[in-house]
Amino acid sequence: MVFFGIVSSMRKIKESQRIHQIEAQWGGSIKKLFYNWHWKKNLTHKEIAEKIGIPRSSVTRWFRQFKITSQSCQRMTKRRWQIRLVKVLRQRKKQQFVFDSPCLANKHFFKKWTPEMAYVLGYFVADGCMFVNPRGSRYIEFSSADLKSIQRIQGIMNSEHSIGKREFDNPNWKNGYRLQIGSKEMFNDLSVIGFTQNKSKIIKMPVIPKEFLPDFIRGYFDGDGSISYGFHKRNDRNGKPLQFRIVMSFASGSKEFLEQLKLILCKFASVQGGCVSRKSKDEENFQLAFSTHDSKIIFQFIYRKDSVRHFLERKYNKFQEAFEIMQI
Repeated sequence: MVFFGIVSSMRKIKESQRIHQIEAQWGGSIKKLFYNWHWKKNLTHKEIAEKIGIPRSSVTRWFRQFKITSQSCQRMTKRRWQIRLVKVLRQRKKQQFVFDSPCLANKHFFKKWTPEMAYVLGYFVADGCMFVNPRGSRYIEFSSADLKSIQRIQGIMNSEHSIGKREFDNPNWKNGYRLQIGSKEMFNDLSVIGFTQNKSKIIKMPVIPKEFLPDFIRGYFDGDGSISYGFHKRNDRNGKPLQFRIVMSFASGSKEFLEQLKLILCKFASVQGGCVSRKSKDEENFQLAFSTHDSKIIFQFIYRKDSVRHFLERKYNKFQEAFEIMQI
């Protein structure tokens, strides 16, 4: 009974007026047409149905009744290629949004050594830090009580970030200013140079090309350096109890860093003295101090270039005042 049912069904299909119309319109048997469209032109059942203007379910039923093998539903048809392409483009756009979000500064700033990069790096050693927030975002930060210094760093790095201000209730305390830049690339570049989070007590001198040492040391001096001058009493056999003296110093929480800085100045600037010691009444911080003769040499070393553009005018001018008194 089943056999006769199948034969009867095939007879009905072959006698179908709709099939005869399709075969006449497309010039071939329905079995051959479906096979070529499906296997050679890679059309799906739905696309064949749209092509000849019949329901998709009819096409699928005829495939089964004419014993035409169907391709796997996972094959890469033109339509599936288009769908996959759209998904890939959307995924790339999402990744670009997550990982390459706009950095409102020159994110390649620390990749190549330049006078500007060396100056900012020196300032970063003095008054900068790097950190990862609880969500995993990476930041570098510059902070100072000197607004002009922060504005200078902001300009050199082409940063569009706003400068934060912190005011204190104590009138004797100066306001604090902060420039914070979120950049995974800058964070990683500084890590490659040798910097880490919480660096103040463990920092070491990075490897700096010789030609950029003056810029680096000048940046560090603008952040954590000082100059003082005046007449000091001394016991003099010739009856000259007062002596004019200049003292230039660098401060750091890392004694090793200051010792390395002293060696560099001795080697490349030809200074002859310098003393690393704890700051008075401060057991956690150290200072590297130089007397008059070495202070003049260091001044000439870090400001020697005619093209020097970035420096803290207040400290530079203080040197000039001291030299005028000494009539240099």
